[in-house]
Amino acid sequence: MALPPPIQNFIDGPKLPKVVLGLVGVVAIAAVSYFLLLSPVQVRIDALVVKRTQVTAEVNTARAQVAELERFRREIAELEKRLALLKDRLPSEKETPTLYRAVSTAAEQSGLGVSLFQPKPAVPKDVVNEIPITITAQGSYHQLAKFFERVAGLPRLVNVNEFKMTGLTKSKDSMKADLTLATYMYRTTPPPPPAKPGAAPAKPTASLPSSDGRS
Repeated sequence: MALPPPIQNFIDGPKLPKVVLGLVGVVAIAAVSYFLLLSPVQVRIDALVVKRTQVTAEVNTARAQVAELERFRREIAELEKRLALLKDRLPSEKETPTLYRAVSTAAEQSGLGVSLFQPKPAVPKDVVNEIPITITAQGSYHQLAKFFERVAGLPRLVNVNEFKMTGLTKSKDSMKADLTLATYMYRTTPPPPPAKPGAAPAKPTASLPSSDGRS
């Protein structure tokens, strides 16, 4: 079968045009293959790379949150331990009169002459009730220091909130001390709402110790 003259002339002609045409054909086939086959695959690969970057960032964020959560758990556990220790040092309502007697006894054993020992109504704080104790005593610096030492050694928590000393003219070693101590009672219920103007003040939560040490 005879080929058309133009095609036959091209076949019988020089090699250079045939090489060029072959290269053009290879390039055309490669381009068509890329756009039809490789390009969609590359788009999919790029999408997967972006997704992998997003997932990696999310994983890193989750790891950071887990580490933060573990830190919070450790802090909560530590606070719970401290709260348990603090609750052990806070008197209950039944123990409050005993604590009053212990403070009064500490003053007497230190050699202070107590002229006033007055627990006041409880003051609600965050999670505790603060119970102020007003004391007026007479004695020396040394006796007062011994009293503070005895109070600090009590099994229940007692703080010194206010402290005022006045010298007495009859003796240079004797002075009058006006103290406000405070003990705390753990409270599981929220603090009561503020009292309305004109309302009667709350009564103390415990009885006061008498001069002979009995409540």
